[in-house]
Amino acid sequence: MNPPNKSCKAIHAPDWMIIDAVRYAMGRRSYQVGVTASWLRCSWYLLDRQIQEIIQQDIEGEFQAAERTGNYSHLGHDCDRREWEDVRALWKPKP
Repeated sequence: MNPPNKSCKAIHAPDWMIIDAVRYAMGRRSYQVGVTASWLRCSWYLLDRQIQEIIQQDIEGEFQAAERTGNYSHLGHDCDRREWEDVRALWKPKP
């Protein structure tokens, strides 16, 4: 496991709020995807393992559905999908 990025600050928010923020950003076609993905990449190792697992399941579920159907719109535009791919690389190396 990588150490936390020293420039990241832990946020003091309820776990449900962090999960909801990620779920809100999934499929958006706005700046919110980049903001959320950037925060996740920076703060990933500061999150409790349980929260990491829920976020990972949510993101993996969207990618699996997209790969199964060939419809990637639930991940947003191509630029949004790239953001989620970068987040996904936290636990799954890029092919």
